[in-house]
Amino acid sequence: MKDPEFRRGRLGYVDEVSDKDSRPKIWFHAVSVGEVTGAVPTLLSLMNKLPDAAFFLSAGTLQGLKFARGQVPRQVSVFPFPLDFPKCVARAVAAVRPDLFVAFETEFWPNFYRRLASGNIPALLLNGRVSESSERFYTWFSPLLDPVFERFHRLAMRSGEDAERVVRIGAPPEKVLVLGSSKYEGLTQKVRPERADYWKNLLRLHEVGPVVVGGSLRGSECFKIPRIFNELQKISPGLVGIFAPRHLYNIPKMVRLLCDMNIGYDLLSDIEGGRRQRTAPVVLVDRIGALFEIYSVGDLIFCGGTLEPVGGHNILEPAAWGKTVFYGPYLKKVNHEHRILHSLGGSFPVADEQDLLAQWKRLVVKPDELEERGLRAAEALGTFRGVVDRQVELIVEILSKNDARGDLI
Repeated sequence: MKDPEFRRGRLGYVDEVSDKDSRPKIWFHAVSVGEVTGAVPTLLSLMNKLPDAAFFLSAGTLQGLKFARGQVPRQVSVFPFPLDFPKCVARAVAAVRPDLFVAFETEFWPNFYRRLASGNIPALLLNGRVSESSERFYTWFSPLLDPVFERFHRLAMRSGEDAERVVRIGAPPEKVLVLGSSKYEGLTQKVRPERADYWKNLLRLHEVGPVVVGGSLRGSECFKIPRIFNELQKISPGLVGIFAPRHLYNIPKMVRLLCDMNIGYDLLSDIEGGRRQRTAPVVLVDRIGALFEIYSVGDLIFCGGTLEPVGGHNILEPAAWGKTVFYGPYLKKVNHEHRILHSLGGSFPVADEQDLLAQWKRLVVKPDELEERGLRAAEALGTFRGVVDRQVELIVEILSKNDARGDLI
């Protein structure tokens, strides 16, 4: 935690809300970028529903915090989530004094929820997700989780499987329901067709061959995808590759690999800063926040964390742009999304990098098939619509039931 402001926030030091502020106060929490992506559409919709309420959004990582500040209006107070130590938690809760706490995905912090209980502050879980490995982990700590689950008024899970798992680790069945995930409905709201033209112009993609995009690359994927690109160039010399590692510390390693393969590259930051135009066949995305829009210009798109045993990242983001998506076998975090995508023919799961290379060699010369599959991917994304409205209704219902003053809603 090198950032002083972030470190201070993690210790629970949050700007206090005025004692004279009688507005309902709703605290949203999302750990990192992925969870923030799901929280924002619901938060914005609720702001329209309750224009007089005060809204707060916390994040548990510095990257998530920076991303969150760029996604919400300035009147939303954005700050780091406190570490789960009693004093840190007490400071933050006392400063905000929320009327409702809304967590996203999987957030079970015993000290934090104990503090909410002592203040009679209701909690709600949205986009709830419990993977197989998380279920095994939480089972060991079920005595600690029982009072946490008691604090939740509802646990709104992403899928039926997630609902079954959260019940098995101790959540009362009567509090659990399946609402889906706002993360993916929010993607369609983020699509702005003019941004595809912006990226095509900025990266000079109008007169080139197919575009390969490797997004959220993890570990060995940072090297496997460029090597696959190198092989594809032998079939399609006009190929352009855009590679975005999940962690920016991998950029220097990727630079060395490209130099070893004698493949030229440009950094996105240099192009955006006007220091150079794209002339090289590869663009390295060396900043956070651009990948979603960059998917709009891709033809062959791979989503990372799936050839490495990470569990997957953002496999529906390309679908929002009507793009088919390729990914590896490690899908524990996105298995629900994979099943929907694949059932409609909007994705290509592959066994390993050799399988990915074989698929891309076949499809690099078949743009019509890629376009047709992309339409199916967009259709799959449509199955997630309506989640935000249902989540907002649930929040308003809980606020109404717990309105002691008679003026929250």
